[in-house]
Amino acid sequence: MDNYEKLVRDTSNTCLIWKCSRGFAPDKAADLLDEAQLKWIKELTCTLKIWLDKGVFMTDGELILARANLGSIVESWIRLFLSIYVEDYDNNPYLNNKGKKVPLKDMRFVDLQNYFCDVVYGSDKYKSWLESVRKKRNAINSFKDTDIGTPADFLDDIEQLYSFADTIVNRLPPIEDYVEYYPEGYEHVSFWE
Repeated sequence: MDNYEKLVRDTSNTCLIWKCSRGFAPDKAADLLDEAQLKWIKELTCTLKIWLDKGVFMTDGELILARANLGSIVESWIRLFLSIYVEDYDNNPYLNNKGKKVPLKDMRFVDLQNYFCDVVYGSDKYKSWLESVRKKRNAINSFKDTDIGTPADFLDDIEQLYSFADTIVNRLPPIEDYVEYYPEGYEHVSFWE
């Protein structure tokens, strides 16, 4: 299984299991996850295959769409993580410039990236990458000159996505003992993988 296939599997499994979290997740987390379009995260992840297949031969238009695709996936992973840990977020929320708590669903991508790096992860490991992904995602606005990088840069960012998604998946609560059944489509992972 290559990194892309693993990402698709892990994304699908994570979204499937957390979409059915009522009963083992706190009610507030389950409410947020019920409202979320988690299937879109998997669909957007599967869409990466278009750009991976085109590789370094993407046109600028394709690269802009690829950047929007990647940015949406990254933002979704952070939102998913914070939704699962919403009670922790409520105890240490992001505050706007007036010192007021910003509800999780109202946070902008820039707020999510900063909160994730500064509060959740406690490291700058992903900070510059997240900033780059966010800025390049916003290149979809044709009336603003934005550096979109090259197709090779995009492929490097996908490699970083694999690491980022693994980091998030590995920090999710262990729920195996609480799940009564695995949803249809869930792919069990071998211990040796």
